[in-house]
Formats: sequence, C-alpha cells, structure tokens
Amino acid sequence: MKKIFLIFIFILLFVVLYFIFFHKNPYRDKAAQMIMVGFDGIALTKNNPIYRDIKENHIGGVILFNYKGWDQNTTKNIKDFSQLKTLIQQLNQISQIPLFVAIDQEGGKVARLSPEFGVSTYSAWELGQKNDSNFTFDEAKKTAHVLKNLGINVNFAPCVDIVLNPKSIIRFKDRSFSENDPTLVATHAEQFIKAYQNNGILPVLKHFPGHGSATGDTHEGYVDITNEYQEIELEPYKILLPKYPNIGIMVAHVFNKNIDVSKPLSLSFQNVTKNLKEELNFQGIVFSDDLQMGALTKQHSWHDIVVEAINAGNDVLVIGNNLNYDPNIADKTLKIILKAIKDKEIDPERIDQAYQKIMKVKNLLKK
Repeated sequence: MKKIFLIFIFILLFVVLYFIFFHKNPYRDKAAQMIMVGFDGIALTKNNPIYRDIKENHIGGVILFNYKGWDQNTTKNIKDFSQLKTLIQQLNQISQIPLFVAIDQEGGKVARLSPEFGVSTYSAWELGQKNDSNFTFDEAKKTAHVLKNLGINVNFAPCVDIVLNPKSIIRFKDRSFSENDPTLVATHAEQFIKAYQNNGILPVLKHFPGHGSATGDTHEGYVDITNEYQEIELEPYKILLPKYPNIGIMVAHVFNKNIDVSKPLSLSFQNVTKNLKEELNFQGIVFSDDLQMGALTKQHSWHDIVVEAINAGNDVLVIGNNLNYDPNIADKTLKIILKAIKDKEIDPERIDQAYQKIMKVKNLLKK
C-alpha cells in the first residue's frame, strides 16, 4: 500500500512539474510584452515590484518620471545623469528581451529631464514660432543624443496636436507647433522623427486623432470634444505616416460621438483599428495614453479598461503608475489579459499581432 501511495505521489509531482515547465500559457510572455509600467525608485533592488515585473513576468517596458504624481518636491526615478543611466542599465540587465524605456521629453513645460542633462529647453510652440526646420532638427538632436546616452529608446514626442481651442491644455503648456497650420506642425515634427530615428529612439506622435480642440484635461476626467473637433487635426498624421511607417502613435482618451457613440477614443475599435490602422494604413505601434487617467478610471473598471484597450487595437498598454501608484498593477494587468483570453473576451490573434509589432520595432532599435 505504501509503495502504491509513493508511486501516486511521484506521478502527481511529475504531472505538476510537467505542467509548470512545458505547459505554460503560450500567450503569457507575449501579453507581458504589451505592458509598460511606471515604478518608484531611483535604484533597482530585488524587493522593488518592478524587479519581479521584469525578471519573472517579462513585461515589455517601463516609463520614467521625475517626480511622484503632482508633487514636484518628490523624486520618482530621476535624480541626475549618472544615477539614471545606472538605473536603466540595471533594469535591462534583468530583462530577457530588451525593454522599451520610455519618457515624456517634449521640451518646454513637459520635460522629465532638466536642462542640466543637456536636452533642448525649447517648447514646441517656441519652435513653431521660430519656424526654422534646421534649428528644430538641431534642438531635437540635442535631446536625442542625451536620451541615447542614457539608454532611453522611446520618447512620447513630438506632440502633433493643432491648438484650435485657445483654452486647450495643449496650448496652455505650449505643446503644439501651431494653432492652425497642419503643414507647419508636420514639418517640425518630422525634424524630431529624423533626429530620434538617427539615434535609435522610437518617436511617438500624440494624441491621435487630436487633442487640440479639447477644453478639459483627460488626466482628471471625462473630456468630450464632439462639438469642437475638426478634420484638420488629422492632417499631420496624413502627411507623416506614409513617410515614416516604423514610428509610434499615442491615442487620446477624449470622447467624440461622431467617431464612437459610447467609448472614449483610446478604447474605440473604430478609432484605433478602423480609422488609424486601416484607413490611414498605420503599421507601427499604437501606445495608449496612461490608462490610469481619470478620463478612464472614473468611468470604467480596470478589467474593462485593459480588455477594451487591447480589443480597440492598442499594442502597448501604458500604465504610468504615478497618478495612482499600485505596486502590483503590472501583475494584475497581466492576469486580467490571460483570463480574458481564456474567457474569450480577447482574441489571441490580437495578442500575436501586437507582439509581432513590438518585437519588430525592438529589433530595429537594436541596430
């Protein structure tokens, strides 16, 4: 009897080990590559959740911030050049696949790196007013060189919104090259694209299909642009996308019932897949805006945000983890995705599509 019991235990152990090592969910690592998350800390330690997220969960990327939330007196990830470079090296050393290391370094008021890093200090508005494309390229190159030397390979810039609404948060922070000229916007954005790509950095245009007509701030809550949005806001994308297929685009959380009657545009299949990917034939990576922004979290559950963002066509889920810090947010998000695949809420083919795009761009950035 004892012998039979031991044989049973041995078989059970074998089955468990076989399941662990040979039957791991085939979409787990692919789905993890779609997750980009923010974290706390200026140095990497093994007890930091980001260590587990990268080492064990194999997430695809991180996003860096200079201070926590809205408190400019605190330090999030960025102290000085040497510290930041070391931190990025530490993150990459524990990752099986090269990470997307992202930052919002537009210049002007939206800048995670201070002038001491050697980056350009000009805002998009100042560059647009100067309207010298060679000067814009030189300024973009300054920033690109700094990002490359630090190990940052994704910049959520340039902003190609057109400030049709003078009360727009985009205009308030001088984030647009122009208030009415899409050709000027495209001309100067192109200089950033060239400078970044020359230095192995992925430029990410934002905020598709346009945020310049919005009055409200999607960080804080629901923003409806139905009555203000104009088709001219698409023009910079129409000019640039045919020339630069391997770039990124960030989609906005604004609501426009003329595009989608029920969902914010970042969660809209019509906006992300039909309009951007199919109608404009965009072949690059679609990044969500920060999924923790109030425009989404005040209206939707985290499960619905994650599932709908993927089904809409977003390839990378950006989770700033800064407006509302959750040490386990990446792990929670991955579990939601895997369960949604199992429950047939997400088509596995959608995961495959995103994964292939991500790996293609990561391989290009290594060259």
